[in-house]
Amino acid sequence: MVDIKVDNTPSVLSVPSDPEKDLATPVDGEITGNEYVDPKVERSLVRKFDLLILPMCALVYYSHTLDRANLGNAKTMGLEKDLGLVNNEYSLVLILFYIPYGLCNIPAALLAKRFNPARVIPIMMGTWGSLSMITASTTNFGGLLTVRILIGVVEASFMPSDNLLLKGATSGLISWDVSQWHRSLTGWQYLFLIEGGMTVGLAVIIFFILPRDTNARWFTDEERRVARIRLRRESNLEGAGQISWSVAFAIVRRWQVWAFAAMAFLCGVGVASASNFLPTMVKRIAQSTPEGNLYTVGPNLVAAFVQIVSSWLSDRYQQRALVSFCMLIVSMIGFILLATLDLVHHTHVGYFLTYMITFGTYMPELLMPLWLSSNLTNASSRAVALGLFIGGQNIGGILSSAVFRSQYAPVYAPALITVAICQGLLLVALIAMRQYYVLQNKKLARGELAPPKEMENNHDFKYAI
Repeated sequence: MVDIKVDNTPSVLSVPSDPEKDLATPVDGEITGNEYVDPKVERSLVRKFDLLILPMCALVYYSHTLDRANLGNAKTMGLEKDLGLVNNEYSLVLILFYIPYGLCNIPAALLAKRFNPARVIPIMMGTWGSLSMITASTTNFGGLLTVRILIGVVEASFMPSDNLLLKGATSGLISWDVSQWHRSLTGWQYLFLIEGGMTVGLAVIIFFILPRDTNARWFTDEERRVARIRLRRESNLEGAGQISWSVAFAIVRRWQVWAFAAMAFLCGVGVASASNFLPTMVKRIAQSTPEGNLYTVGPNLVAAFVQIVSSWLSDRYQQRALVSFCMLIVSMIGFILLATLDLVHHTHVGYFLTYMITFGTYMPELLMPLWLSSNLTNASSRAVALGLFIGGQNIGGILSSAVFRSQYAPVYAPALITVAICQGLLLVALIAMRQYYVLQNKKLARGELAPPKEMENNHDFKYAI
């Protein structure tokens, strides 16, 4: 939801803006995109985006994966025993969560386009936080399954593009603390109540603070004008709440969008595995449940630091694919070693490998949606393309949940090898797609290829790589 532009490369149009309102009272007539932009005003505008939008986005992403991480921690705290889950019912809960989570992504993206993401996301965020709290009251497999399916439907409204991983660390700390409580409720019930309550509270704050458009009081008239020029240079200006259905669904005829959806599937296998099963993998190294939950904090904190630095490098050098590749290869090696080494007698080595698997698993999840959106010039087509992307990623979660079967415990070697294979295929795909866009940019430079529709006036247009 932030428009970040470095040099002359295209960027993601994700500011909660209202183009129709912006154009209703133009400063100097109709915006064409060729107007002069004062660098000082542009810097001030971007700085305000960074200070106003990014912290709110970080809180949304924080709460989203806080919920995603708590079920894995709850498993180590006795959830299966307390609810009477047998065989692979825990994996089934995860699988049936990802089905609506994947199928509802496109409708949810269009819903946000229609009613403004600054309104839709906090409302949905409060809803999934409430459902998370309700999870504490479930007493059997059916109750847990029902709540998780509903959470999957609601969380589909959230389109992850930046995930700072600090939430994973927080969930581990909370789990470590509440797992030692001996009160009227069990530790995992307190976990859902606390983390769900945090999400509801954050949703209220974000609803009232997150700007819905550049007409908010924080922006000056000149900054609003610059924002309109930037939007016009990078995409057509659809009216507020309007969806161009023909353009939106024409995007499904482009093979690149399906290629990114396939890459998202491969990425999703690793993301879901690290999110849902990291506490389980750590538990075979730790001596107790509280210790196991505490051990998940370190890998997530290191991953958060790596992700922040990698994101800066990606923007600084405008290299989405290469940064994702370099980070992901470390995680792939970690999954392979975790599956093949004798960690029963080398627990310290096993714990180090958990740092490796979180090191780069989440980077493609962050950078690939930006990469995809940067190469699209229409907000409606972006909504559909991102819906397909995130749907593909969530289908990857289904495969992850299916391969982490109870009979593979405690090592889960087949599951870990499956994740490593998917990450290996993703590495190949990242380089292939990057090379494709490099060749497209060379053709643009030589005049052999025309700029995409609506970018004719942007003579410096290049595809993001």
